Amino acid sequence: MSESIVERNILTVIEPAIALDPLEIFDVESDSENSDNETMKEKPSKVSSYIPLIRVNNYELQGDRLNYFCLKNDGFYPTCKIIFDDVDGFFTARFYPTDGDIVQVNIRSQGDESTFKPIRIDFTIVDCKPVGGGGGATANRYMVMGRMFVPNLFTENVEYEEEVTSWDALLNIAERLQLGYASNVEETADTMTWTNPNDTTETWIQDIVANSYLSDETFFNSYIDPYYYLTMVDVNRLFSQEGAIEASQTFSTNPGDNFGAEGADGQEDNFPNYLSNMIQMQGGARYVSKHQLINKSGEISKANGYKKYSQYWDLNAKEWISEFVDPLTNNTPGMIPATKGRLIDGEVEGPRTDQVKYKYLGTQGDNVHPEFQYSTVLNYQNITEINKIGMEIELDTVNPALVRYSRIYVQILEYGIPVQNVLLAPSNNDIEGEQTPQTRSEGSEGNDAQTSGNQNGVVNEYLTGFYVIAGVEWLFTKPGPLRMKLKLQRREFTPST
Repeated sequence: MSESIVERNILTVIEPAIALDPLEIFDVESDSENSDNETMKEKPSKVSSYIPLIRVNNYELQGDRLNYFCLKNDGFYPTCKIIFDDVDGFFTARFYPTDGDIVQVNIRSQGDESTFKPIRIDFTIVDCKPVGGGGGATANRYMVMGRMFVPNLFTENVEYEEEVTSWDALLNIAERLQLGYASNVEETADTMTWTNPNDTTETWIQDIVANSYLSDETFFNSYIDPYYYLTMVDVNRLFSQEGAIEASQTFSTNPGDNFGAEGADGQEDNFPNYLSNMIQMQGGARYVSKHQLINKSGEISKANGYKKYSQYWDLNAKEWISEFVDPLTNNTPGMIPATKGRLIDGEVEGPRTDQVKYKYLGTQGDNVHPEFQYSTVLNYQNITEINKIGMEIELDTVNPALVRYSRIYVQILEYGIPVQNVLLAPSNNDIEGEQTPQTRSEGSEGNDAQTSGNQNGVVNEYLTGFYVIAGVEWLFTKPGPLRMKLKLQRREFTPST
């Protein structure tokens, strides 16, 4: 069953209230008394949409000093990596960080600021060390690593949430941490007293989500996004290959092209929400400049098997429980499941049935919800399974409409003549299973590509389809501009050979 757009979207429940350190620039653009009635056509506040504004312990990394910047949102909280040159020596002499100093980052969103917030994060400095230069010959080069600063996230406490669902427990924790809260579900079916036995708040949150339960057709993950929202996601509902492509926004490739212009900075509304490497899309924020497949299937299958049994002693029923979790798939007609092992003569190969793992979880009493131990394996096995195969893509600019755990349609075209010849070759009657590969009849238009090449490209149907954005990176490499990398996941593919 396909999910509606609203059911798939992550919606805000409460807004963040966390206070960040002030990050200010001189006002030379408002044409007010604050700017001495002066204004600049090229507004400095817009620069951070293509060169991030970064201050390390109040030392500003100007464009000529910043060599590399990466903001990652693919773990529980955002992290950053910065490499820069201490050109004037001030960082070493006056601003070298000590314990408690922070990195301030601001990335202005393209388009209408009322639609997309800027990314404004304070990072705790995890590591700061020289990585080159120095010796009087060249400027010292430093690398700084940081993690999002959330007060009390790593504080150990004894606390509890009494007789609430995991959804409500996370909401209450988010309020205490002054974080926002967002989710694509409205409730869970796992009421109990959730206890923190002197672990950090981070560990407690992840333990709660690990045992969250709504139904056998759901599995959950959680993270803090770059806008300070603690987010709880039912991941399974995002993997549907059905439904239309939603409408969204797109932007020009280089916001500097519109620098100083009035309006929405190259924004175009009601644009189909898809990405493509189609040559005609170059110059837009939905153009895929690089793509590569990622496959960790063998590693994950070896570690977790194709099924895993949840085993425990039920104190109430006084019986041994052993029930297996078979990771979820969509079973879409005509598509190949990418996580279930290979088919031979239409039958599943042996390891798919025999490669089974077991997880002993101890006991379960009446102090937890009925699916507590089962949900541990249900959530873990499914979250791990979707990491088996996917694709990494890069965009030449930042598109703020693309966020983690949203569904996106990706179209990949092949322009190389050898690849086009393979994709357009006549069908092979010996193909295993019932799936029909990507083929065209001998008389169909487009077969000229086999000899002369199709300048418009040939759709690679195997790589084309709906994906789930599992991770987002903002990347800057001197001289810029800022660009974006997406980590995509998919459980099914269309056969193409």
